[in-house]
Amino acid sequence: MSDIISWDNAIDKKVKSSDNKDLGKVQSITKEYIQTKEGALSKNYYFIPKYHIQGYDGDNLWVSLTKDEIKERFEKEKAPDPSEFESPEYSQRRTNMINQYPDFESKIPRYNIGTASGSSGTQATGSQDMVGLPWENVIDKEVKSSDNKDVGKVESISANYLEVKEGHVSKKHYYIPKHYVQGYDGHKLHASITKDEIKDGYERDSPPSDSELKTQEYEEQRRKMEATYPQFSRGIPFMAKEPGVELKSESSGETLNIPWEEVIYKHVKTTDNRDIGDIETVGNEFIVVREGDVKIRHYYIPKSYITHYDGSSIWIDAPSGLVSGKFERETEPTPEEIRMMSEEGPKRKP
Repeated sequence: MSDIISWDNAIDKKVKSSDNKDLGKVQSITKEYIQTKEGALSKNYYFIPKYHIQGYDGDNLWVSLTKDEIKERFEKEKAPDPSEFESPEYSQRRTNMINQYPDFESKIPRYNIGTASGSSGTQATGSQDMVGLPWENVIDKEVKSSDNKDVGKVESISANYLEVKEGHVSKKHYYIPKHYVQGYDGHKLHASITKDEIKDGYERDSPPSDSELKTQEYEEQRRKMEATYPQFSRGIPFMAKEPGVELKSESSGETLNIPWEEVIYKHVKTTDNRDIGDIETVGNEFIVVREGDVKIRHYYIPKSYITHYDGSSIWIDAPSGLVSGKFERETEPTPEEIRMMSEEGPKRKP
């Protein structure tokens, strides 16, 4: 298992880009960035903003950007002014990282390479879960448009797009740019554009050229997805099977508007203020919470138990001592089991 280390212990550690390329070793660390040096004779210096660091795997620090992106944006001969890093994209990434890792400013989170290119590891890791569905596993998955229409099944995948085939007799082929894939709900991929937009922009008989994909609109979408989901280059994030719905708290009468697509990996806390793990999947009637790295437990908790969401944690109306006996299981509960658990839980006001 990899370690969580403090920033001051990162000096001389090797650094890797999201496409698994070497970026040299850490030479210095400031409040705003790490400086790496690549090469012994012809030296390259990269000043990489801290919040682009994904984590430490025990050997390397991993950055959320490709090497080409790092060279283009952060290769410099002298230290930049911190104001050069500021952008809406980076500000959003900073917020996301702090929400996901509250100790990020003092410690580098654990990172397991999992399914990254070149990895020979076989164990299931926390990082693999954060990836959601690795890109190499999307073949034959069904695709839905943002207006909930069937688009077809994934026929092939490239570095920049998914080829989706619709129909058996009169076949249609759509080459959908990857960053328009919003998430995976455990069964289907969901695109962030409508079916008409997919048909108008990406229905064709042969793959598009890279230049056809690099529109200003798409570059905005790419930056947004990579800022929100740092590991998007290796996999599709999980998302809820349903849009946000309203719950009403019995104790306060407060209406809870929970954006289910945003709560994956958020902490779950009990009435005695214990953290019981992170949300791994959201179903129609329950959330799945994962606890532990070595000995892993899964809790299937009906949504009727949710009392509060504060942006970083979801709170449930149950003490930690009852969670394992009440919600722990190895497979998804049946509808009848969910109904029974929900009836045992707190009642919501209509």
